[in-house]
Amino acid sequence: MGTRLSLDRGAVGLMTFRRNSLPFRISLIFLLTTLLIEGVLFLLLYHTLLGERVVEEIDRLESRAESHASVLAMSFDEETIGHVATMESETDTKVAITAPDHSILQTSNRFPDPLSVLVQTEADRGDADVTTILEDDWENEPYLAVRTPIDAMENATRYGYVYMFLPTEIIHGISHRLQLRFLYITGIALVITIMTFVLLSRLISNPIQLLRRATEDVLTNPETLTLPTTREDEIGELARSIEAMSLELDRLRKERNQFLSDLAHEIKTPLTYLQGYAEIASKPQTPESLKEQSIQTILEESQALTELVENAFQLAQLDENTFTLHREPVAVDALCDDLQRVLTTMFRVTPTAFASSTDCSSKDVVLQLDRHRILQVFRSIAHNAIQHSEARHVRFDMQLTDEALHFTIQDDGKGIPQEDLPHIFDRLYRVEKSRSRRTGGSGLGLAIAHQIIRLHDGTLTVASDSSGTMFTITLPPH
Repeated sequence: MGTRLSLDRGAVGLMTFRRNSLPFRISLIFLLTTLLIEGVLFLLLYHTLLGERVVEEIDRLESRAESHASVLAMSFDEETIGHVATMESETDTKVAITAPDHSILQTSNRFPDPLSVLVQTEADRGDADVTTILEDDWENEPYLAVRTPIDAMENATRYGYVYMFLPTEIIHGISHRLQLRFLYITGIALVITIMTFVLLSRLISNPIQLLRRATEDVLTNPETLTLPTTREDEIGELARSIEAMSLELDRLRKERNQFLSDLAHEIKTPLTYLQGYAEIASKPQTPESLKEQSIQTILEESQALTELVENAFQLAQLDENTFTLHREPVAVDALCDDLQRVLTTMFRVTPTAFASSTDCSSKDVVLQLDRHRILQVFRSIAHNAIQHSEARHVRFDMQLTDEALHFTIQDDGKGIPQEDLPHIFDRLYRVEKSRSRRTGGSGLGLAIAHQIIRLHDGTLTVASDSSGTMFTITLPPH
């Protein structure tokens, strides 16, 4: 069908961003899905990690406060208090040591004034005998805070309290780094989305655009249609399907044109005969014998023309699915007698010898079928045997079984070429391509017969070789 369209990526420009483009929609879904998964994971990681870090820091504050309280409980003097304050001056934490009334005795270096206010505020809330978390709201407060009482171990004397503070800016730093990483991942997702769009444009949209542009010629120039049928994916399968459709359309178009040409010729020929013999019969000087012969010819050509028009009308009904059957109960023996009578009559006026062998003994079997259409099928097959097979003998057989009713019409004629057998029941198909009225035909009879049998839920098959042709008709017993 011509040179295949190349899918070279350099030959096809990238598709512009359009909201209704397939790559844009897929890329948008990819981006939103990535951001959704990333957002859920970020929230889980954010709250889990920060929550665990806050718990760890508070536990560390409690441990250090309890450690200092133990040291001070053993020696609650200025030297020990100063030593504890000096130790905490070299760390991130802040410490304040108070008397039992919560008055501050000593603090670490650079102790902020707001923490002194916090110590006094907590004093108003009352005393506690265990380590207490004073502040854990790291998001809104500048410090985490715990308090531990200093009690003498031997006489349960309360010497005071140890207050420990940790700046929340450390946790805010962790939060900030997590947010930056989230933004980095979002940027990477955007870059991957753009790359996905570009890749989908090359792999999906551009081939689809090629298919669209190429298939615009399906109806106008199907013989020049070029498609990317070498691809081994869904687009390649679609291209091969479109190519097969275009080939079928091209064949149907050629057959339609051939049929119209044949139909015009077939109609023109009897009309010419009708006009010519009508003129002969209308002349006063025409002998009576010639007039009678002319009138007989006019009747024959009128019948041939009527049959041709009726076949064309039935074909139109088949195309529009308006071809209906008028089913009625028909006994097998009655159908057998009708077929023998019709076929015997057709072959009686021909040099072809006709013989039949039928089993009509099952008088109690009744079929639901359109008797007129079934007889039409056998007339078409017999007509082909008479007109085109050049057979000397034709045999008709019928056999009734539990599964179906079988008919065969077999001749010893020249047979049908093997290359034509697959198309023998195609609409408008003719084995004989000439326009001879003796051998041409319209190519409608067998196509209509095949459809009639199909509508009866039966089968019509053909087998042929150089020794003759056999048509087999099978009807279900219902």
